[in-house]
Amino acid sequence: MSIKERVVFLDRAAFTTDDLPIPSFDHNWSEYPATEAADLVPRLFWATTAITHACPLDAGSIDQLHKLSRVVVTGPAAVDDKACEARGIVVRILPASDTPGPALISLLESLVRAA
Repeated sequence: MSIKERVVFLDRAAFTTDDLPIPSFDHNWSEYPATEAADLVPRLFWATTAITHACPLDAGSIDQLHKLSRVVVTGPAAVDDKACEARGIVVRILPASDTPGPALISLLESLVRAA
């Protein structure tokens, strides 16, 4: 039995105004136009996947996110790679693309399949 993925996009407004395709895996999707530092842990607490464009993820926040398995970075966000590595969290940077929305969903689907 597979676990339902919980995907949280922390700062969707900074990414692209294009519609995102619906991922093919079983999931709950939450997205926020922007996320302040005080809202980071509450928004990601149940997440298995975090997507961030410019919202930083520091070691203190990462240490509180026990369900997080992967982080996808779509822009200049600073993510504490060492804290992620210590917890076994996969960090991937979205490659530049002419179709960023479909590229993001394709990357997410490949990460979930690989898990």
